[in-house]
Amino acid sequence: MNGPFDLIKNKTKIKKCNNSIVGNISKEVLNGPMRGWICGHFYPRNSVFHRKDIEICLKKLPIGKTEKKHFHLCSFEFLIVLSGKVVYNIGGKRHVLTAGNYYILEPKETEHIVKVIEETTVLAVRLPSIPKNKISVKPKRKKN
Repeated sequence: MNGPFDLIKNKTKIKKCNNSIVGNISKEVLNGPMRGWICGHFYPRNSVFHRKDIEICLKKLPIGKTEKKHFHLCSFEFLIVLSGKVVYNIGGKRHVLTAGNYYILEPKETEHIVKVIEETTVLAVRLPSIPKNKISVKPKRKKN
């Protein structure tokens, strides 16, 4: 049986109308330099994917992946797990998320991936899309 990612085309094709865009998610977007980000401020200004109001990301997280603790200064974030199993630390508490689980973060709430247990697919939405909005949190030094 094929999974949804097996059916994804290599290249992105879009149709731009007066007030809409219709397109496809492609391997070019998922595996290219944008690493699954479909739209946001980080695309060139002349791109149809350049947006200041919203960021949308669809990505696969490989087994064992982790990330550094961070927060967003003034963006709200919604993330839903579409498949797999991943451990997140959200606001200092560990959560095991599986398909159908989601989180909603207010600005300045910390989060990070502790460990991906099974290959995981997530869909994330963040708004607004603002440059230099992601702030890494330095780990606390352990006292001897």
